Amino acid sequence: MNHLDENEALERILKLANVEVPDKKPGGWTVMILNDNMTPAEVVVDAIVDVIGMSASEAYRKMMQAHEGGWAAIKSYGSKDLAETKAEALMAHARANDKYEQYRRHPHFRNFQGPWPLTAEVMEAGEI
Repeated sequence: MNHLDENEALERILKLANVEVPDKKPGGWTVMILNDNMTPAEVVVDAIVDVIGMSASEAYRKMMQAHEGGWAAIKSYGSKDLAETKAEALMAHARANDKYEQYRRHPHFRNFQGPWPLTAEVMEAGEI
């Protein structure tokens, strides 16, 4: 029987942690976004494209899924830490987004002081 040394085992674990898994496969972790009534569609799409690396058309489809259904699964990962990092990065990207100042002049946002409140959560992939 061939035994792995500690470095080889750690390297294999790290490779597995970064492997994408299907949305509904047990054991994975899925990043989800929740709909809100403040964050503009363009801010959500930009965050998904920049943080997740998804195409703009697929990011738009995910944003619309959240808009119409209240939430959308964005991407699943083999590592909970990686999924949580991506969820935090999505929210941070939206909070830092200042390219859409024109929305802040709209009557709906009259008293809005920012930042954009995009919410991303992580769930076990088998729970959704």
